[in-house]
Amino acid sequence: MTSIRLLVRRNLPPLLLRVMLNFYVSNFVRVSWSGYFSEYFLDQNGVKQGGVLSPVLFCVYLDELLHTLSAAKVGCYVGDLFVGALAYADDLVLTAPSATALRKMLAICDVYGSEYSMNFNAAKSKCMVVLPSCRRYLAPLVSKCAFNIGG
Repeated sequence: MTSIRLLVRRNLPPLLLRVMLNFYVSNFVRVSWSGYFSEYFLDQNGVKQGGVLSPVLFCVYLDELLHTLSAAKVGCYVGDLFVGALAYADDLVLTAPSATALRKMLAICDVYGSEYSMNFNAAKSKCMVVLPSCRRYLAPLVSKCAFNIGG
């Protein structure tokens, strides 16, 4: 229900909110595999895969997180433009100038995820470190850095 609270906070017209709720709540689905069908079951989570509204709803859902990360002022910038959190479809990229900054950003994501029932998949996450040539001596230390999200 926390995601509903987020949509209400976005000041969606009540009629549109009701239509969206009916479209996404109490959905019964079944799996089709090689001509065989499972029993129907209640789909209680996430946006519809391939749905036209899904990317828009994900953007609405993620918008506050992106603003919170920007307001923290710990990510990377290009001039005055914050590029510390980039989102596309259901992917999120965090860019940070240091391990400490990245840990702060991950902590913000953890708090947001807890508040809005969003899980970040650490198993599908990757970390890439880019070192300038004058700092390549730090490369052996990079493997010792640990980052956590969702515990």
